[in-house]
Amino acid sequence: MELSMSSEQTTKDKLLHKVNELTEREIAIFLSILQSYNNDIIIIRNKDYLLRAIDQVNLDEEDLLDLLNDLKGVLLPQDNIDWITKDLRTSLWFYNYYQEHLMPMIHFASNDISNYEDYLITGIDCSFILLEQNDQINLPFDSNDSKRPRLINRHNFYLENKIKIINKTKALHHTIFTENKYIDWVDVKNTDQLYWATDYLRKAGMLIGAKLFLAQTNEDMFARVCASLDAMDNFHNLNLQYIPTAHKKYFISSMRKAWSQKKFRDKKDVEAAQDLLLNRKAKKQLLELSSAYGISSFEMLTNLIDAAYQDMTVE
Repeated sequence: MELSMSSEQTTKDKLLHKVNELTEREIAIFLSILQSYNNDIIIIRNKDYLLRAIDQVNLDEEDLLDLLNDLKGVLLPQDNIDWITKDLRTSLWFYNYYQEHLMPMIHFASNDISNYEDYLITGIDCSFILLEQNDQINLPFDSNDSKRPRLINRHNFYLENKIKIINKTKALHHTIFTENKYIDWVDVKNTDQLYWATDYLRKAGMLIGAKLFLAQTNEDMFARVCASLDAMDNFHNLNLQYIPTAHKKYFISSMRKAWSQKKFRDKKDVEAAQDLLLNRKAKKQLLELSSAYGISSFEMLTNLIDAAYQDMTVE
């Protein structure tokens, strides 16, 4: 009896030790497997929740240990996803491409992760086909127990297919990535322009987005604008040499001209307002100030008003 209790405790200790060694991505995969035994379990990247979930399934501890040992074998290698998460522009493009082109080939696993990049990677990591009971007949058996098949084999993660598809997608992205000469007129520091560009793309039905993504900085908006332009040639055939399509070049050219026209109209409006509201001396002083600061007279006037307002509110 004491030996049995000792053996049981040893198995539990091994189980806890293995769980503590898991990466966040491995935790999500393990939860996705447990979910097939208990639909109430959700897929997140939380170790404490995983330990609670293990208690909710009626699985032998040896089987659980087997699953923990086998997780790395079904996880997408880091090298295959680093290019997706390396920067926001690439991530947004991939999310859009996955939703529109890859979803039928890699069935997305619904999960409850709140960061959109992690949500995407987890959805791909955890996607699998649960094999039918009869399919287990031909599955490899545990080397230590010829009567017990390894449970990981009940779940087809089709890892090789994922790797091939994602690597091909990487090649496409690197091929159609919009060259700087087409977008060097978009200024990441110009908030007004970025809002305008976002709205222009939205009205044209070209603005891409991603679940849980919210642009909060100029860099976020810039990445979204560039990713939307990258996505215009998503149907390129990799067997052919890439040249931006006429549609893409025309769209970017039209967009750039529209921005130039907007700047011209804004400048004329400002000049007209200055002529109407400012006397000659005030206009001369405003031009000298704007020249000294290297900004437009409109920006200079706006800054002066803001500064005066701040002084007033502080008092």
